[in-house]
Amino acid sequence: MTQAAITFVTGGSGGIGKSTAARMLAHALGSARLRTALVDGNPGQQSQRAWLNVPDSKALEYAFVDGLQSALVRPRDTGGMFALLAGPADPHSRDMTHDYLEAVIGLRAMCDMIVVDADRVDGRLWDDPASFAGGVMRPMVETGGARILFRIGQSGSQTDDGLAALDAIRRPDRIRAVAVAPPGVKPWPARRWRALLDGLAEYGGVDEWDEASRRLIDSHACGWAHGMEPDWLRGACIWMGVDPHAWNPAEGGRSWLPWSRTR
Repeated sequence: MTQAAITFVTGGSGGIGKSTAARMLAHALGSARLRTALVDGNPGQQSQRAWLNVPDSKALEYAFVDGLQSALVRPRDTGGMFALLAGPADPHSRDMTHDYLEAVIGLRAMCDMIVVDADRVDGRLWDDPASFAGGVMRPMVETGGARILFRIGQSGSQTDDGLAALDAIRRPDRIRAVAVAPPGVKPWPARRWRALLDGLAEYGGVDEWDEASRRLIDSHACGWAHGMEPDWLRGACIWMGVDPHAWNPAEGGRSWLPWSRTR
């Protein structure tokens, strides 16, 4: 059985839409007819739990009591084209790193794609095996074939912190960096980003927040309608191995029900 591809969505600073991007990515992959799991990998914040209104009865630890299938929040309840594995009930548990590793390994045999909404990363966290970055993300990237979709802002500290984090990780073969341009800010040209990211990551385009983005968030949607995904998001899916023809309306869409059967 082919094991699911794993992609961590992270960045070097806060406030650059990591959780929103992770949710959009999982939704786009599911819309492309891939059985996708989204993992809430920011134990302290658990943005996915809050956004999707996930009850306390669903938590990471319970996957080892009731089984992964029972612990997952299915698409009918997430409202997106993905299943969700919520974060831990106890975000300070000493077993948290081990639990995340075991759960993600278990998910690899159950689905096609795994998207992990991760907290920010920097050099200190990357070197700390007790942190999520150092204890979960690093071993899976370095030995488990996982990838990183890295969000980086184009304002002062967001750019500097992002570049410093990428320099600490130093895996340009496993990282695709997406620039983030907030509303009203003109995106930097691709040639500038490619020069900044040279030797650190592959350039993956710009997530340019505009009126359409605002409407999407205001409507509390999990992601873009199938076929309407922005270029950066579609490019990320193709980078992860999705067939570029998956966005043909005749080949995808909500007529397919992900996670409707176990396998």
